[in-house]
Amino acid sequence: MRRRLAGAALAAAALAAVAAAPAAATDIDTETVTAVGSPSGVEARCPHGWTASDARITNGDGSPLAPDQRWHMTGVFEDGILNGAAGWIAPYLDSPPPPESIAITVVCHRDC
Repeated sequence: MRRRLAGAALAAAALAAVAAAPAAATDIDTETVTAVGSPSGVEARCPHGWTASDARITNGDGSPLAPDQRWHMTGVFEDGILNGAAGWIAPYLDSPPPPESIAITVVCHRDC
């Protein structure tokens, strides 16, 4: 019986702490999506019906690519709407070797 009461008391305390915390201001119509994978190709897509913007490519850990790193990125479309981005890094001439992994990040917007 004591275990149940202790568990219930802890749950109530946790719920009270969450309820007392100030609410963070968020935009429910904006979401950031990041996909990490091989430098041979990564695709980041927004939820169906959302529009992508502000695509960027970085090293897989989120750090910037080398200033002289050559890369390629293109838009991904679904039903005529820009829905994401795809990117890759090949062993280009006069460019450092591709990193171990890359990340593609897009900002998604729900059209209301």
